[in-house]
Amino acid sequence: MKYIATIILLIPTLLFAQNESDMKKRLSILTGTSQGISFLRKETFSHTTKKTFPVTPGYTYLFFGGVNIDAKKGNSFSELKLAYHSKSNGIDSIIDIDSPTGVSPHTSRDRFKYLSLSYRYSRYIKESSFFNAFKKTNTYKTFYSAEVQVSYILNQRKTLNYENGSTVMNTKGKNISDNFILPTSPTFILSYGIEFNKGILNVGKKSRLSIDFAFDTFTFGIISSPSNQYFSTMLSYRLLI
Repeated sequence: MKYIATIILLIPTLLFAQNESDMKKRLSILTGTSQGISFLRKETFSHTTKKTFPVTPGYTYLFFGGVNIDAKKGNSFSELKLAYHSKSNGIDSIIDIDSPTGVSPHTSRDRFKYLSLSYRYSRYIKESSFFNAFKKTNTYKTFYSAEVQVSYILNQRKTLNYENGSTVMNTKGKNISDNFILPTSPTFILSYGIEFNKGILNVGKKSRLSIDFAFDTFTFGIISSPSNQYFSTMLSYRLLI
């Protein structure tokens, strides 16, 4: 009986050992960045899209790292990523008693910085030659992706630009109420991209370039978010090692 029990206990180990080589082939480390434009959709703790002041687009960026797992059939892949990212928007017509018009002529800025965890699933659309002149040595694959991202607010930085100077207000994440990751606006991302069989300067196994469309919202709009909520359009680059 003890021998049977020992064999049963060893079965998971034996199965893992058989699949370990295959998993190593399908597993990659990835790193990358996304850069783009963010458009304010809802202000902090607001249930409406109406704005307190007129707003303008802002600059958004991400720096991320994680793991990539290719599907056994080779028709899809998944990514699990940890990211540092930031979104912002401009604010116009801030009240300024020193201005002849009563409002500031300068654009102010509201910026949130986050630590995020995300999961992305991607599926290849087709594989074809990478330009006819290079088809013997280079190929690319096109793909589309869906991603969900949850975040913790690291801090909010509001820069108010007046007629005769600026005021900067920093609020740390620990001092922002309801900053408990899930209540912070989850982000949903849809992407379309191209995968190349080489990285920049031939570094890495693969590289990916995609256009990402991101949308911040809380599920069903039931709870207002401690973060501003944005639409974002970004250009994203990934390197697989």
